[in-house]
Amino acid sequence: KVPRVEVFVIFLVTVLSNWPNGTNIAYAVGAGLSVCAINYAWNSGNLLEVEESISEDGIKYYDVTGPLFFAASNRFMKMVKPDTDPDRVDIRFSSSTSIMDYSAMETLHKIAVEYQAKGKTVTFHSLCPNSEKLILKANHLVRSIEYTSRDVDVKDVHTSLPHAGEPTDMVG
Repeated sequence: KVPRVEVFVIFLVTVLSNWPNGTNIAYAVGAGLSVCAINYAWNSGNLLEVEESISEDGIKYYDVTGPLFFAASNRFMKMVKPDTDPDRVDIRFSSSTSIMDYSAMETLHKIAVEYQAKGKTVTFHSLCPNSEKLILKANHLVRSIEYTSRDVDVKDVHTSLPHAGEPTDMVG
């Protein structure tokens, strides 16, 4: 069975490439590509999952899995509940989660501002290095975001690889 969106794209490209007369097929393909891109963004936005839990200490945890970008930002904003959450909230990102664009960063900023307005503390945990870099670049826009880095074990390649011109023990 062919998905409805793909049937629509086939129909759209066929119609646009034949009507009006003299239409460039590149425009029709561009329109079809645009529809496919919008569909992909919509489907990717639905991959975001959030699980809630409360510890014995009264800290509420939101465990976030999936990409956080413009298509998922509004949905994520609706999942957190500053009005009913306890005074301390930790939002933990999984290893598969990263902040993909500025709209996602703006969502984190809005969440932080909402919690601060209610006298509550929210901390974002385990941000990947690319997400941290994005936040640091836009620090003047999102000063309210409090976050912790992801713990990453990285092997030091400079100590394990020979420098250029140094002899190696490899036989080739």
